[in-house]
Amino acid sequence: MNLEVKWYKPLKLKDGAKEGLIYTIDNLEDWFGTSGVYMFCRKYSKCLAPLYIGKAEDLGSRVKQHLNSVKLMKSIQGAQAGEKVVVFGEYLAKSGQDKKKTIAIIEKSLIEHALSEGYQLLNVQGTKTPTHKISFNGCQLAKNVTGKEMYVKAK
Repeated sequence: MNLEVKWYKPLKLKDGAKEGLIYTIDNLEDWFGTSGVYMFCRKYSKCLAPLYIGKAEDLGSRVKQHLNSVKLMKSIQGAQAGEKVVVFGEYLAKSGQDKKKTIAIIEKSLIEHALSEGYQLLNVQGTKTPTHKISFNGCQLAKNVTGKEMYVKAK
């Protein structure tokens, strides 16, 4: 099955004190009714480090719910230095693809990939996802396959 996601430019999480929130997002209403995945990230230089990865059949509504989650927003606020942003990925469904099942596959794949790259995610109710670090040394030929290290989600 071929799945496709179109990433959009990061949107800054802005101070939400006037609305009684930790963060707000300009033009969030543009995402109501759009299906796909999203990442709360910290942005530094030209890099993004994911903090939380999620999926939704209605991205605007789901992210609005998160903005009302004090625990998650405080965890994002307390993350390492860098501008806090959200990145939306619109799911581009092909004929016959089940939207709910396919965005779940995409979300799971993104989370597993982020963890394998060593990112600490806040995906379990605003707490860091535990991982195991596996380091490889010795024969360079074998390390070309595995890399120097990998991270896997602890079960």
